[in-house]
Amino acid sequence: MGVPNTNTFSLADVVAVVNPSSNDLQECFSDAISGAFNTTYDEDKDELDDFRDYGNSASAQNLVSIANSNYTSATACNATRSYSVWKNRNPAVVKDGDKFWLNSGGSPGSTFPGNTSVPDLEWYGFGSGLNSVKFQIDSSGVAYNTTFCSLPSYTLTDVYYILSGGGYSTPVDYYYSSTIGDASNLQVGDILYEDANLETPLEIPSGSNGKKAFLQDGTTATTTVGNGACARTEIVLYDSPGIIQRIETYSIC
Repeated sequence: MGVPNTNTFSLADVVAVVNPSSNDLQECFSDAISGAFNTTYDEDKDELDDFRDYGNSASAQNLVSIANSNYTSATACNATRSYSVWKNRNPAVVKDGDKFWLNSGGSPGSTFPGNTSVPDLEWYGFGSGLNSVKFQIDSSGVAYNTTFCSLPSYTLTDVYYILSGGGYSTPVDYYYSSTIGDASNLQVGDILYEDANLETPLEIPSGSNGKKAFLQDGTTATTTVGNGACARTEIVLYDSPGIIQRIETYSIC
């Protein structure tokens, strides 16, 4: 999935697709793949709206390298990505539903059907670091069973908020990029997500009191921002989903 083809998407949507080295617009442009932009909307590549529909093309658009040599689920992640194929949509990631074509002299050829008449036995590898995945390809060249080789996220545990009618919500877990490290390293500009695959930036809950603040009580675990039972952390989000505007830990003892 790429950036939505709307005029209401946020920086968090772009970060979730591009996976830049830092969560700011300029770094998104630096780390983006030129072939993944929709030429209808990208102009000078200096504004957020240039990313509209980024990574959503259904045509064979980008030459990429995959691991392709009769690998199994256990071996595909560590295999060398040296086989060239053409791919649609975002060239930086593979997701279920992405399609592949053979490379024919530097141009897209026929659909890449995989290497076996029994696709369920064959696995392929793609990407590196947080984008490293293993996946399978059906006879139509479409990826399925895409699985991260290592989960790209860490968990922020037992986060809650003040309900509009008073009291607190039931604590739930949210997620953030594993490149950040322990939860105590979270800072302004980092993004929180509702899912472990980091695809859905955290929205302000409809049942909250209208504020953009989330709360978390501290523990000695690495999944809480504050250290110890006396620590409580307040995390305030920007209007853009998921992006931390303010994060502050204080004592409740």
